[in-house]
Order: sequence, then C-alpha cells, then structure tokens
Amino acid sequence: MQKLMHLSTTKKYLTWFKNDWQLIKDFLEKHQLDGVELGLTLDYPLQNINPDLITGIHLNFYPMWLEFWKENKLLVEKYIGDDNDVINYYGGLNKNIIVEKYQLQYERAKTLQAEYMVFHISHIRPEDSFTWKFDYSDEEVVDATIELINLAFPHNENGPLLLFENLWWPGLTYLNKSICEKILSGVKYKNIGFVIDISHLTLTNPQIDNEKKCFDYISKVVNNLGEIKPYIYGVHLNKTLPKHYMKQNHLYKLEKYQSTTDKKLKHKILMEHVNKLDPHQPFDHPIAKEIVEVINPQFCVFETNPQTIYELNYFMKIQNKALGIIY
Repeated sequence: MQKLMHLSTTKKYLTWFKNDWQLIKDFLEKHQLDGVELGLTLDYPLQNINPDLITGIHLNFYPMWLEFWKENKLLVEKYIGDDNDVINYYGGLNKNIIVEKYQLQYERAKTLQAEYMVFHISHIRPEDSFTWKFDYSDEEVVDATIELINLAFPHNENGPLLLFENLWWPGLTYLNKSICEKILSGVKYKNIGFVIDISHLTLTNPQIDNEKKCFDYISKVVNNLGEIKPYIYGVHLNKTLPKHYMKQNHLYKLEKYQSTTDKKLKHKILMEHVNKLDPHQPFDHPIAKEIVEVINPQFCVFETNPQTIYELNYFMKIQNKALGIIY
C-alpha cells in the first residue's frame, strides 16, 4: 500500500512550500509518505512539478451541475445566476465546457504519468445541503455522470485508473451495491474503480459519535459490497463524528442563507455548514489502522484540511501514528 498526501496547486499550499517541489519531496520523506495525490488547477504549469512525486490527480468537482448538463436554463438561472455567474462557475455557457475541462485534465494527468485520477460522483443544490431533501436520485446523478464520463474520457486507451469517489449527497454513497454495478457496466473507459472517503461514508450515518461506531459502520458497508470490494483501490483517510452537528436543526442557517443577497456572504454561510459536516480532521485513533485493513486499498491518502504548515505536519504525524507508524 502506498501512503500519499493530498496537496493542491492553490495559493495556500504553494505558499507553504514556497512553490519549491524539493521542499515537498523533503516533507514527504520526513513523514514516510510515498507521494502526492494532487489537486491540479488548470492554470498551474506542469513544468514546475516533479512528476516523480505525483501518484494521483484529484479532478475538479462541480457540486451542482445536473441542471446545467440537462440544459435546464430556468433552474440554472435560479441556482447559479445570470450568464456571467454561469461562466464563472462552469467556464462557459455550453455544457460541453465540462467535457472539455475533463479532457484537458486527463491529458495533464497523463503528462505527469499519474497512476490514477479521482472523480466525484455527486450533485447537490445549496439549500438541499441544509434540509437533506432531494428531488433527484442516486440513479439520476449516476446516469448523467456515466454520460459525461463516456464523452470526456477515451474508450480505447490504457490511461491512469479512473477512481470514483463517494459523497453523502445523491450519487455514489456505497449504500447501494447496484449503483456501483451500474457504474462498472456503464462506463466505457477501460481502467476504473473506486475510492472511499472515510468522512464522506461516515456522514451517511448521522448516529456516529465515536471511532468504534465509525469502524463498525464502514466495515458493514464495505462487506455488503461483496464482489465490488476488489474494485476499491483507494482510501481518503480523515475523520468526522457527525452526530452532534447533524442532530441540530439547521433551518435557521437555511433561512440566513436564503435571505442573504451578498454572493460572497452566501458562499461563506454554505461553506461553514459544509465544513462543520465534513471538517476533514485527521483520524487520530488507532482504529484507523483497522479501517484501512478492512478496505485493503492500494492507495491510502492523508486527505485533511490544515490551515497552516504546522497543522499539516501535525496531521501527517498523528495519522501515521494511528496507522502504527512511528518516527
């Protein structure tokens, strides 16, 4: 199993490492990590990157995209805004812009000789993240995703593994084995599989309030996947214990979100809510080792959300410790 660190070519991470990939290499060696799963922005120069450090590429994710993909202009305007807002969110006014962006990311992943790519299968409208009431199903999201994937990725190339990641919103959650089977049979790209984000799976059970319950639940879900399990190549290791926050009434936050007209403030309210659900804290309990062993992945990614380079160091160290790795 390869142990990897999540890193992004955004200003936050690049500033921490002074945009110096030798410093990133030194950091990986310090924490006994084998490489990076890279959130690669489209404008970052590939020549800056040491490809020897890159194992995976985390592809872009549009949380809300079904209305745009189905060309429902009324709903796009309702949820996204005018043409300028649509261009800012998707990059263009035609749905093919999404296909083109994934095609570009695929070529960049090949250039870096990545072993795998990560693709979220999900859709969520902002208000629905507060209410948990959806008028779109897992099947609807997955069917549209299969259509998108088959347009964006070639059918006859042995490119990097394309691994589909779960969220707790409609799409891929791992709670329905037939959804996984639909993905495996419908996607035409040759090399495909799955990656389990531990926090995202945990969030499908609002009763989890300790690590033991987390282990028991994840073990049950994974074992219920049966013959799908060998297709799980990756794990995003992180932790959330959602019971305390999820049992709260979030309607006052929804009302605040809906009544706010300032777009930046609306986004802030939404992200504060999402980050309370999914803080991507490090899994600091030794049962993390048992969770990883149950899944038995090829890639274990330390995907956390540090706010400083000091936190990043600390998060890597305590997740290593939870897996039984001592410095």
